[in-house]
Amino acid sequence: MSSSTLKTVSHLKNSLSKELDKDGNSERCIDLINQLDGIGDMSLLVLTETLIGTIVSKFKSHNDPSVSSAAKALVKKWKQLAKQAGVGKVTTAPTKPAAKSKPKSVQKVAAPATTNESAITEWDHLPGIRKNIANKLYQTFIASTESLEKSGIHADALKSLTTSRASEVEIACHELSKGKKQSYQDKVRSLIFNLKKNTFLREDVILGNTSAETLVKMSKQQLATAEKSKERNATVEKLRGSRRLDWEEANEDKINEMCGIDGELLQASLFTCGRCKSIKTTSTQKQTRSADEPMTVFVLCLNCGNRWKC
Repeated sequence: MSSSTLKTVSHLKNSLSKELDKDGNSERCIDLINQLDGIGDMSLLVLTETLIGTIVSKFKSHNDPSVSSAAKALVKKWKQLAKQAGVGKVTTAPTKPAAKSKPKSVQKVAAPATTNESAITEWDHLPGIRKNIANKLYQTFIASTESLEKSGIHADALKSLTTSRASEVEIACHELSKGKKQSYQDKVRSLIFNLKKNTFLREDVILGNTSAETLVKMSKQQLATAEKSKERNATVEKLRGSRRLDWEEANEDKINEMCGIDGELLQASLFTCGRCKSIKTTSTQKQTRSADEPMTVFVLCLNCGNRWKC
């Protein structure tokens, strides 16, 4: 694999991603896609390393037909390249003579083959507990392969990526715990729980947008899904608001609405005017006597202007 080709494809991938984020103009998008199409030494290894197919596939649903057509044609071309490289081919084992059947009483049923057979081989050199953890991480990441395949990533490339990411996360957890078994198990248990819940985070890790080193240092709030974070922030904001000294004043409108106080009742007070019998009054308090005496209340009737104190 040419390093210059890998660098060029990575650069074009970043440019396409920016155009996707800001909904760039059609001419720019077509130009970038054509540049990718013009790379003569494109290989399956470059496609797998850069995952450029995931970005180009997103342009297949572009509003401009010329952009979507160019993206579809390029993706189709890369699929043919992968096919020529032998991806997806199934080799059949040579036929063996049929073995004599055993009596039913002693005949054994073969166990079904495991789907993560290559992953198990990948971690054979690890101690038992670390091998089990790596397999659990692998199975967690595998849950995202179906959705990622729809975005244009080939199944074989995804299998390789999920195996690599499981190894990276397991190693990062082991290094972070510094050999402490309980710390290692707690960290892995927390990560697997949150990765199963958070689909977007799981896919970010697989695609390399979030590194294993960053993942293992993320807080519980960062690991949580967007819905869970929103719910948690709302609870924190509610508790923070309840501790305010001016809570009643800040929430006066909500309190009045819940109590059914509206219209003229909003102007009502505890004092009734002795002249016009109106309850539309306002009052203030002042300390006019000695400190050990209660404050004097001055009342003003908003209806007739009568003033009095009590």
